[in-house]
Amino acid sequence: MNIEFSERHLAYLSYPHYAVLATINADGTPQLSTVWYSLSEDRQKLLFVIERDSVKGRNILRDPRISVSVTNGGRYVVVSGQAQFDQAQPSEEAQADLERIALRYYGPVEGHNQVVSFGPKDRLSVYLLPQKIYSVGV
Repeated sequence: MNIEFSERHLAYLSYPHYAVLATINADGTPQLSTVWYSLSEDRQKLLFVIERDSVKGRNILRDPRISVSVTNGGRYVVVSGQAQFDQAQPSEEAQADLERIALRYYGPVEGHNQVVSFGPKDRLSVYLLPQKIYSVGV
């Protein structure tokens, strides 16, 4: 069952903190990656963009259970749930999502430069549908 973010969570998550994404390796161990994110248009999911053939990409495609920790000093929000994605999504759409998220963190000029520096890759937009939310100081 998916749950909704509180107004306090939404206010905190609206700020461009970095997030640590946890996926599950094939051997059951956790795999952690620092990622950019944004709130979905309906503000009830987190959106991030991954490279399909990265470790986290392969993990999510195999097992969609994921968690994200968004920290700022001693304050944090941890969201666990299911990854939602369209495997048939054209990479150009994911690239456009990545560009929008980069603008959120760095503004129009540096955000675009950051995305260009990543180079062209086969990317996938992934939404985290919250099933559990835990926070401290938020």
